[in-house]
Amino acid sequence: MSAGPIKITRHIHACVEIECGSSRLIIDPGSFGAPDLQGATILFTHNHPDHLDPTILDQSMDIYAPRSVAHALDIEVHIVDHGHTFTVGDFTIEVVGSKHARLIHAQGLGENIGYLINGRVLHPGDAFQPIKAVELALLPVNGPWLKMLDIEDYLKKYTPTNFAGIHDGIVNDYGLAINKKFLTLLASEYGSNYVPLKVGESFEI
Repeated sequence: MSAGPIKITRHIHACVEIECGSSRLIIDPGSFGAPDLQGATILFTHNHPDHLDPTILDQSMDIYAPRSVAHALDIEVHIVDHGHTFTVGDFTIEVVGSKHARLIHAQGLGENIGYLINGRVLHPGDAFQPIKAVELALLPVNGPWLKMLDIEDYLKKYTPTNFAGIHDGIVNDYGLAINKKFLTLLASEYGSNYVPLKVGESFEI
């Protein structure tokens, strides 16, 4: 595992690109849009279309995902579950969690995993993984399954050093401005640093 700097670049919605040394990860390239995937290792958290676009994948790609994603694809996938740890280049990746946050009571809980990368960066997928004091948590901030009170509860209990909002691809500019206002306030209240990354912007730890 590299102890060197890690660069995180936001893409659309829940998709992020993470670079360390000569290695590159892309997490959750979905149907809202995705960066160039060539040469990257690709991680998926679950099989919802906003996180997974099968049309941009091919057999040459190195893909890690939960079982539900593997079953949705007709190409080879490394299946990973909660508790697994694997190494890709300069990254050591721990798989955390197993269930999607509840959308509605009329629907069961789907599969969802998160990834803790080099013990420093957390992408939780569509859930709030209970891991304390990571250097950067990529927190979902909008969706039919969450509200600002959920984000407040997470920051109060688990307080990452830094956090950036993801999962906001369904929000217009007015909503994004409201998000920024509340996330800035919550960061100040609970002793974290809010990093307001727009699509294409990067942050290094």
